[in-house]
Amino acid sequence: MKRNKWFTMISASVLVFLLIFFSACSGNNNKVDSSPSASPAASETSSPTATAEPTPKPPITMSVLFNATADDFENTEVYNEIVKQTGVTMDIQLYDEQKFQVQLAGGDLPDIIQVQHVGKTYLEQLIDGGNIIPLDDLVKLHGSNIQDEIHAQGLAYSKSFWSNNTGKLYLVPIQIGTTGWGFEQTMGFTTRWDYYKELGYPAIKNIDDMVNALAAMIEKHPKTADGKKVYGAAIWNDWGTWGLTSLGLTTGNGQYNSNDGQIHNHYTEPASSSFWDTAYFLYKAQQKGILDPDAFTAKYDDIVAKATQGTLIYSAATWPFSNVNAELLKEGPDKGFVSIPLDWGFAWAGGQSIAGWADRGFAITKNAKDPERAMELINFLASEKGARLLSSGIEGVHWDMVDGKPQMKPEVVSLASTGGDEWKKTGIAGAGVGGVGAANQQGMANDTVLSDGGLVNLFNTPEMFATKQNSLHKDLTAHYGAAYPAQAYQQYETQGLVKSLKDYPQDILNAMPGMPEDIKRIVDELDQLMIKGIPEVVLKAKDDADYTKRQQALIDKLNEAGADKWFQWYKKTFEDTKAKLGN
Repeated sequence: MKRNKWFTMISASVLVFLLIFFSACSGNNNKVDSSPSASPAASETSSPTATAEPTPKPPITMSVLFNATADDFENTEVYNEIVKQTGVTMDIQLYDEQKFQVQLAGGDLPDIIQVQHVGKTYLEQLIDGGNIIPLDDLVKLHGSNIQDEIHAQGLAYSKSFWSNNTGKLYLVPIQIGTTGWGFEQTMGFTTRWDYYKELGYPAIKNIDDMVNALAAMIEKHPKTADGKKVYGAAIWNDWGTWGLTSLGLTTGNGQYNSNDGQIHNHYTEPASSSFWDTAYFLYKAQQKGILDPDAFTAKYDDIVAKATQGTLIYSAATWPFSNVNAELLKEGPDKGFVSIPLDWGFAWAGGQSIAGWADRGFAITKNAKDPERAMELINFLASEKGARLLSSGIEGVHWDMVDGKPQMKPEVVSLASTGGDEWKKTGIAGAGVGGVGAANQQGMANDTVLSDGGLVNLFNTPEMFATKQNSLHKDLTAHYGAAYPAQAYQQYETQGLVKSLKDYPQDILNAMPGMPEDIKRIVDELDQLMIKGIPEVVLKAKDDADYTKRQQALIDKLNEAGADKWFQWYKKTFEDTKAKLGN
C-alpha cells in the first residue's frame, strides 16, 4: 500500500511534539486529561496524598461566534455544564456573513470565532490584518487536552494548510476523527414515511422518481387538516448557495463528483452539477404543480414553519421536521418524516478526517479580553470530555459508567426518541435529532473511541440504536430488514451502490487555499447569476425543450462571466493540494 508522505511527515512532527510536551510536563507532575469522566482534580494531581482542589478561576463572559448551531443552545443543560466546567459564560452570536463582513471591516470581532475559510479569503484577511492571533504558545500552556496524537495531527495539518504559509497555528480543528453512519441518515430524500408506504414503496431511481412520488403523495393528501394547500418542494435560501446545491447531497454530483471521483465545473456541466440537479428537481416540481410559491425566497426558519404547519412534505434533510415528527407520532405509529434509503447516489455519512468539518475551526481574535481563558474554553470544547458532553450530555445526569463502560441512561434515550421541547432542553447533539445542541462546535467526531473505551457519541452503539427506536423507526427498519434506520441506507454502501464520505476527499478540499481576488470576484458573479438565473429557468420554462434552452442561455452567461477560468484554477489547486498531502 502506498504510504501517505504528508501523513508520515505529520506523524513524525507529532511524535517530536509529544516528546517535547511530555518532557516539559514531567517536571511539574501535570498530566494530560485524556479521560472524559475524570474530574479536574484527578487529571491535575499525580500524588495520592495531594487532595486540594485547584482554585476555581473567576467567572468571565466571552463573546463567541458559532457557525451553525441551535439558536437556543444557551438555554440548555449542556450549555450550563460548559459554564460550570470552564467558568466561561458564552455570549453566543450566530454566524451571518453580512454582519461578519461589517465586524471584520470595523475590527469589532467577538473574542472567539469559527472561521469560514473554505473557498473564501476570510482566513487570509484575518491573519494578514492581525485580527486573529497565533495559538502556538497558548496551546502549550493552556491546551493540555489537545496534546494527544489525534489532536496533534489536526493541529499540524492546520499549521500546514490554514496559516497563510506562516507555519503558525491559528485554527483548532473541530469534528476530527471517525464518523460512522449514526442512528439515521439525516440528509437525503426526506419525506413522509407513511405517505411513501401508502404508495406501496415506489422505487426511487432518479430525480424524476422523487418528484413523481411527491406528486402522488400530494394527490392523496392535497390539504392539511385545517385546509391549507400542501406543497412538495422548496429550499431554504439563507445559507448562501446551500439550498440551490442541496440535491447534490443525495445524487453525489458537485464540484467534486463522488460518482466518478473527478472534479467538475458545477456551473456549466449539468450532468455533474449539484446546482443543476437541484434546478431540475424544482423545475419538475413546478411542472407538476407542487413547487412551493416561496421556494426561492424561504429561509430555514420558514421551512421549519411550513413543516410544522404540514404544508411542505419534502426537504433535503430531516432537521426541519424534528419537532413535527414528535407531534405526528401522536397521530399514528408510522407517521413522520424520514430520509428514504436509496440504492444509488451519495450519503453524507462515514469517513475519517484529521481536518474535521470545514468552516468550523476555532480562532481567538485580537479583541479577546482574556486569550488564556479563551484558549481554555476551546481546549475544553475540543477535548474528550467536551466532545462527550456536547454529543452525549452530562455524566451522572444523562449517562453513567456501568461496569466500567459509559452508557446512556434509558430515560434519556427514550426522551431522544420522543423529541420535542423537553429533549431540546438537554442540549445534547449526539442523538441525531435535528435542531438540538452544538455538534458544529464538538472537537471530536462521534465515532472516535475515547480513553474510557467508549465512543464520543454514546448513542452510536447497536445497543443504543435498538433501544432508541420509536414506532416510526421500527416500521422503516422492518420494511428494509435492518436493525436501525441508518443500516437500511448503509447496506447499499456495503453493496457498492451508494457512495459516502469514505469516497469524499474532505482533507484535500479543506486544505485548499482561499481564492485569489480575481477568482473570488468571478465566483461571486457566478453565484449571483445562479441565484437570480435558476428561478427564471425553473419558473418560466414551459416544457423540457424550453427548460434546456433557458438552461443553456444561463450557462452561456456563466461562461462569459469566467466560469472556465474559475474551473481551471479550482482543478489545478485541487491537484496541487492533493499532491502536497501525498494522496
